[in-house]
Amino acid sequence: MREMKRTIGKGALVALILWFALAAGIVWASDHGTTAATGEGMPTADAHVSAEMHGEAAAGHAVVEDHATETAALHGDAAAGHGNAHAVDSLSPAKLKDLGWRVMNFIVLMIILVKFGAKPIANGLGARRKQIRDEIEDLEAKKVDAEKAYKEFSAKLESVEKDVDSIVEKAVAQAEVEKVRIIEAAEKSAADIKRSAEMAIANEITAAKRSLKVSVTEQAAIMAEELIVKNLTADDQVKIIEDYLDKVGAVQ
Repeated sequence: MREMKRTIGKGALVALILWFALAAGIVWASDHGTTAATGEGMPTADAHVSAEMHGEAAAGHAVVEDHATETAALHGDAAAGHGNAHAVDSLSPAKLKDLGWRVMNFIVLMIILVKFGAKPIANGLGARRKQIRDEIEDLEAKKVDAEKAYKEFSAKLESVEKDVDSIVEKAVAQAEVEKVRIIEAAEKSAADIKRSAEMAIANEITAAKRSLKVSVTEQAAIMAEELIVKNLTADDQVKIIEDYLDKVGAVQ
């Protein structure tokens, strides 16, 4: 706060000096312009008077030249006197008083600004400085959070890539294991089917043999019955039975 007031005071002092120099320059320029205007007007009047005198003295050229020389000398003396009067008049009490009032008004204005405007300006600048500092701190915090989130995301991405590679490797291994299992199951199923087919064929053959034996036995019984019916002798019957038994034994 003190530094702010000191800075504002220095600025007011510099502005006061500049204002004083500007006011003095304005007064000097105004008086200098008036002098120049007066100096430029006098030769015109003298030239007019010389022209009138030249018209009246047209009879002698030498007389006119002498009068013009005297007139120019008088004009030079008058201009010198006017310049001295202007130099004295430029620092007249009225103008100095006006300049003093202007300087006084400016000093009062600067005192009022420093007295009543320094604190609000300092408070405004302090609040703005605090706001900027808070915004910078907020941005720094957001930057840190963003960098942290980026690092976490990068770590998760690397972990996901590793997990994907591991999942692919596991899937390939499981596929190989499943392939071997399916092949083994298919081979086992084929062996079981082959064995079942062989057993079924064997059972069919056994059943066919049994059926054939039963059929042969029945046919033998029928033939024996027919032979008995034809009054075969006892020896014939014995022979037939023996033949039948021999056939049955051969079939088995």
